[in-house]
Amino acid sequence: MSKVDVYTALSDSYPKFKEVALNICNDEDKASDVVQMTMEAVLKMPKETLQDIYDKGGLLWYVIRIINLNIKSKTSRYYYKYNKYYERVDGNTTSDSSPDTYSVERSTTHIRLDAIDELLKDMYWYDRELFTTYYKGGYTLDTLAEQTGISRTSIFHTIKRVKEYIKDNIDDKARQIKETE
Repeated sequence: MSKVDVYTALSDSYPKFKEVALNICNDEDKASDVVQMTMEAVLKMPKETLQDIYDKGGLLWYVIRIINLNIKSKTSRYYYKYNKYYERVDGNTTSDSSPDTYSVERSTTHIRLDAIDELLKDMYWYDRELFTTYYKGGYTLDTLAEQTGISRTSIFHTIKRVKEYIKDNIDDKARQIKETE
């Protein structure tokens, strides 16, 4: 009996991985994204390591475990790339919310997001752009530092300063926006 190539086994298991991801997140697009990101990470591993996991009969379980962690963990690369920004925009509402609750939460969220945008307009351009790039780009401090050439410490202090400014002023600004509507 010939030894099965681990890459062939991964390729053959792709539909199963997608099915598992779909069962976890109930969203076809998210399932495709998380499986793709997981496969990319797995394929970057040394072939000998993957072959060893496969030979022990644990490859399917191993990849499914990574898919599950990518979907559920707020520290996963998948979360930072796909969910972090959208949770902020969507207001973290759940799919089982009643229509009335959803619209009220959504309205409050939009007012607060508008208040953040208004507060950011008052900020120095560097602080505003760095903060916006960090959150909308889904970067970590390390990846943003690497991409921009700005030190991680400088980015940390700038984002911290902007967060504090927003935290201190958002309620007043949201109240002003609500009164003008």
